[in-house]
Amino acid sequence: MSSLATAKSAAPATAAGVPIWPLRTKLGPMPLPSRFVRVVAVFLTLLGCVLIVAGPINHWQDWSVIWSGGVNAGSRDLVDATRHMNWQIAHGIIPSFFKYPPAAAYLFWPFAQLPQDISYWLQAALMLGCIVASGRLAASIFGLSPSVGVLAALAWPPNTSSVATGQNAPFALLLAMIAIWALREDRPWLAGAAVGLMLYKPTMALPLMFLFLVRGHWRELAVTIVAAAAVYLLSVAAAGGDWNWLALWIDGARASLPADAVSNADKAVTLPGLLARLPVSWVVPVAAGCAVTLAFLPGLRRAGIVEAASAACLLGLAAGPRAWGYEAALAFPFVCWALSGGAAEPWRTRLIVIAYLLGPLWMVSLYIGLNGIAVVVLGASLLWVWRWRPSWLRRSGPDAAAGGSGRERAVSPVPSTGSAEARSS
Repeated sequence: MSSLATAKSAAPATAAGVPIWPLRTKLGPMPLPSRFVRVVAVFLTLLGCVLIVAGPINHWQDWSVIWSGGVNAGSRDLVDATRHMNWQIAHGIIPSFFKYPPAAAYLFWPFAQLPQDISYWLQAALMLGCIVASGRLAASIFGLSPSVGVLAALAWPPNTSSVATGQNAPFALLLAMIAIWALREDRPWLAGAAVGLMLYKPTMALPLMFLFLVRGHWRELAVTIVAAAAVYLLSVAAAGGDWNWLALWIDGARASLPADAVSNADKAVTLPGLLARLPVSWVVPVAAGCAVTLAFLPGLRRAGIVEAASAACLLGLAAGPRAWGYEAALAFPFVCWALSGGAAEPWRTRLIVIAYLLGPLWMVSLYIGLNGIAVVVLGASLLWVWRWRPSWLRRSGPDAAAGGSGRERAVSPVPSTGSAEARSS
């Protein structure tokens, strides 16, 4: 029995043009009415917000490091790891290498004009706004009701965990959602520009750039390459006019990232990152990342563009060399794809419930040694790879391929099996 539907671009059934409740009202013998699910979603949202409020207790988490990057934008102190960390120590900040391209420091420069505490609350408010906007856009893309889209985004644990830790994955998520919407609407320049802005953290942009290459979306790719050139030139200015900033930045990364990977091993969600924790040669994680990428290729080439773009975001988490739990905010498009009909019942409700309940385990990953989000990311990746497995692995021939140029806008609604508000088991 296949757990995934074969629709080109998943969208839920509607009643009188209004999206119906996307989950079943029972999960086995357990009642799962929509009101109860909404209450749980609100609880998960509040749990994440409580951790945001705890920012002062946790010394602003990663925000102090990012804030210091904004302070040093335009100076050689930004890229020279030794000088940057000496500056941080002198100002009472935990020393850490600035892991973004130097140009990204300009994004944080306005915050650096404010004290750390005020800037933390400001960025938290902006990131929460990005989460809400992403949920609203997801509702439009995947045919969900606006309330479901927004609540699903706020309840998705990696989103609020990113805010709580002073990170900015919700901003990257919003850009990814804009890119997916632009691909769906055949607006190549907007899609390319959105992915180009994601280059403020290249590991988040590369999977969608890879999708452009695989699908032959040359206009989108061209815009993104132009954006990459702009990031390089802006980085020269951000590094104090140093045209050799890349070599200096790579030296700093080479010196600091291995220790960072060891100290944050429990946060890893990628397959290479998990394998790197084992006593194996570096060849094993690299080979695993390449194998996952190759396994994703059939689906990236044949699926409808919305599904393929959502899966590309997931690929960056599953096969990338380094991704922590909060970066799984970028798994949210794939969650919405499954929620809107990509996964067929009875598995859709089971998988969504499991994913959301495993998410909060990131808070205890240090004690259990594994991030619950890693299970979600790798499990979802396995299911999607199985959906697009080669025809010789299928017992009854290949599924109907969602081929074409990938610029189609048609959707195949999931048949309704219940009322406009809920489905029963």
